Amino acid sequence: MGKEFVLGLDIGTSSGKVCILDIEGRFLGIDGEAYPTRVLRPAWAEQDPGLWLPALGRACRRLIGRLGLTGADARGLAITSAAHVGVLLDAGRMPVRPSLLWHDQRSQPQSHRLAETAGDEIFALGNNWPTATWTLPHLLWIRENDPEAWEKSRYLLLSKDYLAYQLTGRMTSDPAAAVSALLWDAERNAWSPRLCELAGLTSDSLPEVLPIGAEIGALLPEAADILGLTTAVRVFNGTMDSTAETFSAGVRAEGECVIRLASAGGIHGISHPPRVHPKLISYPYPVAPYWLAQAGTNTCASAVAWACSTLGDGEPDFAAWTRLAESSSAGAGGLLFHPYLAGERCPYWDSDLRASFVGLSLHHGRADIARAVYEGTAYALRDGLGVLEDRGFVLRQVRLVGGGTKSALWCQIVSAVLDCPVQAAPQADSSAGGCLFALAGLGRYGSLAEIPADLLTGESAPRLGPDPMLRDVYRDGFAEYRRIQRHLAAIYHGESA
Repeated sequence: MGKEFVLGLDIGTSSGKVCILDIEGRFLGIDGEAYPTRVLRPAWAEQDPGLWLPALGRACRRLIGRLGLTGADARGLAITSAAHVGVLLDAGRMPVRPSLLWHDQRSQPQSHRLAETAGDEIFALGNNWPTATWTLPHLLWIRENDPEAWEKSRYLLLSKDYLAYQLTGRMTSDPAAAVSALLWDAERNAWSPRLCELAGLTSDSLPEVLPIGAEIGALLPEAADILGLTTAVRVFNGTMDSTAETFSAGVRAEGECVIRLASAGGIHGISHPPRVHPKLISYPYPVAPYWLAQAGTNTCASAVAWACSTLGDGEPDFAAWTRLAESSSAGAGGLLFHPYLAGERCPYWDSDLRASFVGLSLHHGRADIARAVYEGTAYALRDGLGVLEDRGFVLRQVRLVGGGTKSALWCQIVSAVLDCPVQAAPQADSSAGGCLFALAGLGRYGSLAEIPADLLTGESAPRLGPDPMLRDVYRDGFAEYRRIQRHLAAIYHGESA
């Protein structure tokens, strides 16, 4: 027998990822493969659900081969995914149309109508305010604009749950995924008849909801073949990427939080009871009775990627882009960047906002632009932090996760802008969280709460405190960022500032 291992499969916004830990919880490796997003109109974004499993299969086989493992030694897996991505299935349990992604904004009219007519009721039931991010308004858009697909629809699954169905033949979900659909009664821990009524669904269209880490079933032969595994592999229930990622970073108590430097950004903290707010996103946390609160931004590393590819030398070279930014000084020579390339979530929840460079002059160069992008994404995070602080959250122990942790400069800027020590945890990831759920499901730990908080962060980078000189520069910079934001919002809404 070779080295036994578990896998975490993650359906990300732009790519699928596979992480492997050995049976003792040691990190072995990660791989991924991109799949296309269709943007038929501005602010639209949809994907073909049939692309996810093949991409993950190729990444899985590649990773197993690279690590010198054999699929016969895999013991379990769990699946995570981006939130809010619904998959409508017909009577034969096949997708009836592409899935709307979380940042698709076409359902704004439906979300505005929901907010005006039933917003308080939805918030009281689901702990979240209806916006175009959520599955509920997505369903209304499909119902009103694609009636042929709607008439064919018999079942609704979230993206990770559709993949679990492909792997096991069983339709299930978890509480956080159910909340992300905005169809779950948070108090009763059950599908809400009222929210389902608003969506035009009945409860028999929805899956059974199991705890995170509960066993779903064994791999079907066809799925095992695609992944390069065997039918002996047990599939366990996963959850949403933000909760899985935060859990993998070791957050187990109030005051501990995660700052996400990925395609989308975010600050995640946990509390009991849940400290909900209409401008925050809230989910049940893997460790009961906590709830996660998220102040999310739409573009973070994706803003850096856009700037790097658009203003760089062709293909994105993030290491070179960081070196370029390092050659500029703090404050980027007075240049400010508002990273609203796809509108913005917390604290504005405004899809009409657009990105801008303010203060650009002849003396600015590419280095100043590069640094302004890093600083602007940090200011956006600081803007959202204010909502968390209003709800009583305090940042005491902060871990940075996501691809952005590879940039020491960006980590330093975030620490100074938020005025708190931070620690990069590069191995913490939603797919790694899936591995932890699989280990718990296999009985390696008595419960999710018993998984050591430092299992994936024991080799984290040293704690980085805010540089006093940078902190003073960025305190003034953030005040200017906020002042200008108000004027920009008025412009984009056709108002006078």
